[in-house]
Amino acid sequence: MEKKKPALRDILNSAVLIGVIGVFFILNLIVPPPSVLESERRAPAKFPALSVSSVLSGSFMNKFEDYAADRFVFRDVFRAVHTFVVLDIYRQNDKSGLYRSKAVGVGEFRRTNAVSFRQTAERVKKAADSLAGLDMNIYYSIIPDKSVFAERYMPGFDIETAEAIIEGVLYDYEYIPLFESLSAGSYYKTDLHWDQTKMTGAASNLLKAMGAETVFGDYNKVVAGDFRGVYAGQIALPVDPDILAYLDIPGLAVSYLNEKTLEFESGPLYDAERFNGVDPYDIFLSGPQPLITIESGAASGRELYLFRDSFGSSLAPLLTGVYSKITLIDLRYIHLSLVERFVDFTPGSDVLFIYSSQIFNNPSVLQTQ
Repeated sequence: MEKKKPALRDILNSAVLIGVIGVFFILNLIVPPPSVLESERRAPAKFPALSVSSVLSGSFMNKFEDYAADRFVFRDVFRAVHTFVVLDIYRQNDKSGLYRSKAVGVGEFRRTNAVSFRQTAERVKKAADSLAGLDMNIYYSIIPDKSVFAERYMPGFDIETAEAIIEGVLYDYEYIPLFESLSAGSYYKTDLHWDQTKMTGAASNLLKAMGAETVFGDYNKVVAGDFRGVYAGQIALPVDPDILAYLDIPGLAVSYLNEKTLEFESGPLYDAERFNGVDPYDIFLSGPQPLITIESGAASGRELYLFRDSFGSSLAPLLTGVYSKITLIDLRYIHLSLVERFVDFTPGSDVLFIYSSQIFNNPSVLQTQ
């Protein structure tokens, strides 16, 4: 029986497919891979360790796929096309957990994991209990994820459930709710953080709850420039930038713990150089830092010990009109057992534990165990 010859159309289709594969293969050989995935603010995946066990378990191929995808040419173009198809063609609510909302911009679903929230609250309680013998005024609060202010239902963070879990663990201390003093406009549209210039209401609420009158000067608003937050790169689609601005508060002396010399050294309140770095939000108090002190010379003589995450970097300057000294403690970067080596706690002072929902969903980041 005579074999049927392939049609010219089939030959051309095969040739085109082989050609496209060949072109991308050659491009991936000659185009140097990126050292940093700037749009996603991370390093590309490393080549996985090759062993018999990793091959048999399948972990080698799984990690190799991440390695290859991170180095593929025109990666961001393909990511943008994928996101466009998922959100605008298929009309799905999210793409890999990322959503778009007219009210709050781009965000990420952050579900209230009851187990994680309880474990984080227990770690906060351990830190609070360690100060209870000093007759401190201890408060705590949670920064709600911006999805709660979206114009449509987002099946993610649930503020009522979160508050109930946390209060069930930290019942010995005073809770300060922030939900009513925030809004969709309090947050950047391309990032998870709040905008310092739009959160004086939340700062006033905190101060009032801690028994202080709100003291805000007539501060100048300084515009640093366009700001594309972490979600702008992750969603891969063109988005309008936010404007990152800060309030110029004069007369503050800021000191940072140098992790090499273990001494406090003076530094800027706003680090302009970091605005052009990987994360422009690091302009506030120089980004991730274990210990910082801010001295304002306020006549009250009151001190505040602020246990915080990155949100606290933009919050702390707004509290300096009341407190003569604020000590910021970030337990993500220093263990609780080491804090007393560098911080002299003044009995009778105020203590505020304030963390975002992201931290409450990741208890292991707080070093208290």
